[in-house]
Amino acid sequence: MIDYKRTFTESELTERINLLWSELEKQCAALNSDEFEYSWEMWGVMWTPWFIMVGDKSINFSANNLESADFDILVKQGKLEIVKIYEAHELKEEFEKIRYRIVKKHS
Repeated sequence: MIDYKRTFTESELTERINLLWSELEKQCAALNSDEFEYSWEMWGVMWTPWFIMVGDKSINFSANNLESADFDILVKQGKLEIVKIYEAHELKEEFEKIRYRIVKKHS
């Protein structure tokens, strides 16, 4: 059986998460928001598109595949906090939907 899930070295993972964080911060700031929703859907056996929405606007990233685990890392680093995990009855076509907030640095 072929493992289709990409695994990253520690260095690649750090670079990937740093790029995601940089792009996320910039795009949310440009839209004047510190909250966004991440969701993914299953459109076929090997096709699970993901979406990041700020309000009603979809934002894009350099990475062509983002996963919940990427955001878990940013939560553990204290950069994001979970605002809401949507329950099954609140979902439409999504398999998972989570609202995050960028943690503001206090000086």
